[in-house]
Amino acid sequence: MVQTIKISREEMGFINDLLNLPGDEIYQKYGYKRDETIIHTAKFSNGIEADIKLVISEEESPYTEGVLFHDGYELTRTDPDDVYDGEWDFEFNGLKYIVFVETEK
Repeated sequence: MVQTIKISREEMGFINDLLNLPGDEIYQKYGYKRDETIIHTAKFSNGIEADIKLVISEEESPYTEGVLFHDGYELTRTDPDDVYDGEWDFEFNGLKYIVFVETEK
């Protein structure tokens, strides 16, 4: 199963800027604090959802992760990463779920 999340060029630029700043600079520049997140959700036809998240850290640079859900319950998650756009792969109960995060053209 495959879904695509399209993000505006401006928002992707903002996310990439956040990924290159330590937490204290993010707070000074944008007011975001530890554990605040930016989330985009892909919805699959069988009721499964995948959240692609950027998570703000206190002193370190933020990290990204993907979380697969069904009815509000977490099924699986990816390892933390430092890239938001691109391909996110999940597997649950023998099914593969793929989310592409792309910049709108």
